[in-house]
Amino acid sequence: MPMRKSSLPPFLAGILLIGFLVGTVFLLRLGRGKIPLAAGDFPRARGPAGAPIQIVEYSDFQCPACQVAQGTLSQIMEQYPNKIRLIFQHYPLEGHRWSPLAHRAAECAARQNQFWTYHDRLYGDQAVWSKAPEAPVEALLNYARESELALEEFAHCLGEAAVDRPVQDERRAGFDLGVRSTPSFFVNGKLAVGAPALRAEIEKITNQ
Repeated sequence: MPMRKSSLPPFLAGILLIGFLVGTVFLLRLGRGKIPLAAGDFPRARGPAGAPIQIVEYSDFQCPACQVAQGTLSQIMEQYPNKIRLIFQHYPLEGHRWSPLAHRAAECAARQNQFWTYHDRLYGDQAVWSKAPEAPVEALLNYARESELALEEFAHCLGEAAVDRPVQDERRAGFDLGVRSTPSFFVNGKLAVGAPALRAEIEKITNQ
């Protein structure tokens, strides 16, 4: 699908890229203390809160296996309506060049209560933005527009280094829990690595 040009001035994309690079350096200097977040600060959950099955997904937007796993998750959610609560947790992998920027963008979308729309757009167009030779700022802005986000607010958020803090906190928390690759899932507290293992664990629970 051809990209539509951003309505923002060209220099803004450059400013955002500089902000991203400066923010990355800033994060490397942060301590490892965790920042407490209220449950409603970042709405990244699907399904009823009281569902008997809770899936906590640790995922990387640039991970091809994570993109494939979205189909499995959709099937499971459709197969067991009202029985599953899916909670997304950030886990950008080292070596995925644009993953930190994509996760920052998703957090900015979450601040406008459009996380899942943006989440689906990132995975759906992963083959495009993830292979960009330069930081895919223009693509991320286009996805924000297509998701009907307030574009200037989104662009300002994308340039804030502090937006990376919940991303890094969740990655560290996942690592402490034993996550070493993506996608990894905790199904009612039990670790399942990869989509096949997730499907097997769901079937085991539902067949009891």
